[in-house]
Amino acid sequence: MNAFLNAGFGKDLLILEKESNEDWIFKTKDDGQTAAAASLGMLLLWDIDEGSAQIDKYMDRNENQIVAGSFMALGLVNSGVTNETDHVQAMLIDKLETCRETSLKIGALMGLSFTYAGSAREDLLEAISPIILDEDSTI
Repeated sequence: MNAFLNAGFGKDLLILEKESNEDWIFKTKDDGQTAAAASLGMLLLWDIDEGSAQIDKYMDRNENQIVAGSFMALGLVNSGVTNETDHVQAMLIDKLETCRETSLKIGALMGLSFTYAGSAREDLLEAISPIILDEDSTI
């Protein structure tokens, strides 16, 4: 909730404070870690340089909740941003295909959804349709 309140300012003492942002993410548990990591994306919305640098350090953690939140954060930071390299698509589609944990797949799918909502891109539809339309899927 704090990220929504401070999104317009791009500053937040709990999450973005250089000294304490890791502390805050690690003070929470389970879904709270996911939300805390994802909130980085809301606070750094459209600041893809700073946002990517802040989020990158959480993408290879051992805690699945934090990694899933970082996937969502990456999607939020790049929401509506057009980029020639389209690194978000490449990274998150790869995560969808390679991650086995449900929480990570959901995080990657949500990150893609945040970034490309309303884009009507056929290539993304082809990539995510098998997951969404699979009746036996656990996500």
